[in-house]
Amino acid sequence: MKAVHIAVVGATGAVGREVLRILEERDVTLLGLRPIASARSEGKTVPFRGEDVPVTVISERAFDGVDLVIWDTPDEVAVEWMPKVRDRVVNIDNSSAFRLYEDVPLVVPEVNPESARAHKGLVANPNCTMMTLLMPLAPLHRAANARRVICSSYQSVSGAGVAGVDDLYEQLEKLLPEREAVRRGLVDLPPGRAFVHPIAFNVIPHVGGFDSAGTTSEERRVASETRKILGSDTEIFATTVRVPTVVGHGISAWVEFERPIEADEARALLKAADGVTLEDDPKTNRYPTTLQSSGIDKAMVGRVRNDPANTNALGFFSACDNLRKGAALNAVQIAELLIDKNWL
Repeated sequence: MKAVHIAVVGATGAVGREVLRILEERDVTLLGLRPIASARSEGKTVPFRGEDVPVTVISERAFDGVDLVIWDTPDEVAVEWMPKVRDRVVNIDNSSAFRLYEDVPLVVPEVNPESARAHKGLVANPNCTMMTLLMPLAPLHRAANARRVICSSYQSVSGAGVAGVDDLYEQLEKLLPEREAVRRGLVDLPPGRAFVHPIAFNVIPHVGGFDSAGTTSEERRVASETRKILGSDTEIFATTVRVPTVVGHGISAWVEFERPIEADEARALLKAADGVTLEDDPKTNRYPTTLQSSGIDKAMVGRVRNDPANTNALGFFSACDNLRKGAALNAVQIAELLIDKNWL
């Protein structure tokens, strides 16, 4: 694999730190690594391959000499900076700002690697919740053409960044001595930094902003990004839910196909699929959990079963590490693909 100089923007954030760990784990050949962050991180360092690497404050000069940039920033930062650097370096962007642009490939290397070839200086990294659905859905769709999906997510607090994780731990510490108050719903906590309701001991059916129809931006992303990657017009109705777990998103899905598909056929397809681990033996309590998926590079899939009322439909449960395959790992895999195929 050709050696390149990579920059990571947002290197001090949750996903940015995971990108650095994965670059180190996978021993990606580098001419150099440049961690970049906002002025708030001036003077900080990040660990990489046994060294403390100084963080560079973002500026146009910060990208000099860089071949490829992995971004993990808020949408507004991506919108501000991408036009300034897109003609100079190849960018892999984890924000949602450009994912649905026609001239920006949205890529999952196990599903649509060829799409990356058409990049014009920018490749978008998909939404982490969508990834949890897509990894098992893609091989099933290829075999039987998914017509309709109804799904609900179980999303960990790390999907909201460091603030989400801090909210959970701080609220748990406050509420653990208040067992009776929690049981009675008499919880009096100040607003958290990441969530509009307490997340400790709670489930919140609200991820992203609501539109006029009552659908959240996260729910729209799951539907639109899945359709773009599959190149299909599959109908997708999603309900996204935040739960009090730290890492690992889960998704429960019901899928109707164009033809009948037996659960055993689906299991065989999933077992053979790249990027998927089949965990499906209820008799021995073998099924995916979000905790089990943490630190795992593949989506874990189980609870595969037919809908007795519809011969063309089946259900499954998928769990995926939202910081790894749902974000950082997929970005690094895109980088490896671009380097290996000489598509830079």
